[in-house]
Amino acid sequence: MKIANKKKISITIRHNFVTNCFEEVLQYLIEDPGTLYSCILVNRNWCRITIPILWSDPFNNIKRKNPNNANLSIRTFISCLEDSGKSTLINEFIKIPNSWEKPLFDYPKYLKIFKYDHFGKMLENFVRINYKLLIEMKTDLNKIYMIITSVIMEMIFKKSGKLITLQYIHDHISSQRIIYTLDLLLYSYNRNNFEEGRRKNSHYISLKKLTTLKFFAYCIHEESYTIIWPTFFNTLAKLAKNIQEIFIHFPSDDEIDCDLKKVYPAIVNLIKSQRNLKRLEINESHCSKMDQKIINSLILTQSNTLTNFKLNGEIKFINLLQLLENCKNLRSIHIYKLNKYGDIPKNINELIKSSTSSLEKFCHWNPHSFFQYQTNNADYEITLTLKMISKNLKKFACNYICDDIFNTIKNYCINISHLCLFITYDTFEKISNLLPFMKNLYYLYLESSKVDIVLLKPNMLQLLSFSLPNSLKHLSLNLSISLEFLKIFLINCNINLNTLELYNIQDVNYKISVYINDYYNRNNQLKLLKLDNMLYSKFKNLYYHIHKKKIGYKIVENFKPIWFDENK
Repeated sequence: MKIANKKKISITIRHNFVTNCFEEVLQYLIEDPGTLYSCILVNRNWCRITIPILWSDPFNNIKRKNPNNANLSIRTFISCLEDSGKSTLINEFIKIPNSWEKPLFDYPKYLKIFKYDHFGKMLENFVRINYKLLIEMKTDLNKIYMIITSVIMEMIFKKSGKLITLQYIHDHISSQRIIYTLDLLLYSYNRNNFEEGRRKNSHYISLKKLTTLKFFAYCIHEESYTIIWPTFFNTLAKLAKNIQEIFIHFPSDDEIDCDLKKVYPAIVNLIKSQRNLKRLEINESHCSKMDQKIINSLILTQSNTLTNFKLNGEIKFINLLQLLENCKNLRSIHIYKLNKYGDIPKNINELIKSSTSSLEKFCHWNPHSFFQYQTNNADYEITLTLKMISKNLKKFACNYICDDIFNTIKNYCINISHLCLFITYDTFEKISNLLPFMKNLYYLYLESSKVDIVLLKPNMLQLLSFSLPNSLKHLSLNLSISLEFLKIFLINCNINLNTLELYNIQDVNYKISVYINDYYNRNNQLKLLKLDNMLYSKFKNLYYHIHKKKIGYKIVENFKPIWFDENK
């Protein structure tokens, strides 16, 4: 090879390397559209790299809080319409101003994340802001939404070849009509697909590379549950074969009058069709046969790929056993409640001894329930589960603890590093006696009831502070205790925490800053203090007013505990 050619290749390699590195750096600014916009203006190369990143998630209401930015997203997509789409708008008396020229970039092809709910909110704002500019004659708003949504969706489905995340959430009442408009469009595309065969697959070509599906839906229209959504899931099962994460949530039967039974068979088909499903989050169907079909579909088709499973509801113990036995790569299970009714296999002891479960995280907790602690919990079944998964278990959360669970954790689960427990007056001493045995414990979350007053005593807080192992670095207390009780705890706490979280402390005054600062002065390893919104506002103002010096640790406002999910 000639030297000139070698130099040319070397220059090309260096240029590609620099470009790839620069693109990787800019990806970290994806949550900061303002900074990305400024990068566009630097030079042509920066612009070429930044535009696809900036427009990968154009309908994100969180990142585009400024109404002008939200308006720009819809306006730009309308400007990118082909002549046929623009003609559709014009024929329906929707004007496209001459100033809205076709842009230099074909922005829809960069779309990677499409959020139906955010799109609906943006479209409503867009029509409200531009109503006089766009509408030639008085027209029903629902019709305007339907037409604009239709042409934009048509373009997205045809052009967005890089779509990897589809989010569909009904969380905004005023946008229900737009969401329902999208439902009707989905149904019409599905119907055309079945009537005209593969020729209409172009409508869904963008869904073939889908890797994440988030579908949290609430709707008052019966046909959404019985026709539109089942048809959509079945169509998706035929096209998108490589979805890795599926999150599906429907309201419970007592929240709506619609029949959910026709939706779940289509969801089962979607699960079965996947080649590499790693994560599934779904709420229970309230039908034991359908729940069994979902479990069977995971075992039959996803036993080698599934790593995370979350059921927002109740699961039978026998179904949990089947998952643990067959899904060998399962790392995390989160259930709201374990059903203790039903037969326990006669060979359960053999199953425990021969278990090769790789599960690292097991949560038995309903985060939405005000009444966490229940005396009729499946303590025996929880104990059996812990014994099966004890070898690799690192993270455990449970809204109930009894002697059997206490002894099982103490004797079997010695490697637990993250622990979340619901604490009561009756179980406080048990938990305090358990903690000294947790030699590898890094994270501890304790929660008490917010409905019933927990009659804790000062000596109990003192006992808790003495029981904390030296390995603990992250402590999260969501206890309904007084400020004086917190003082007792902090005075007697001699471990070096890196992170301290506090929620629901009662009767807070200026002294809270004094107590926490005293703890920091004794154990200066504290790096992060997380407080609920009420504590945060009081603490920060009081601290600067009283101490008048820089804090040696960072203070963060947390509206609710995140649990140990943030500690990967």
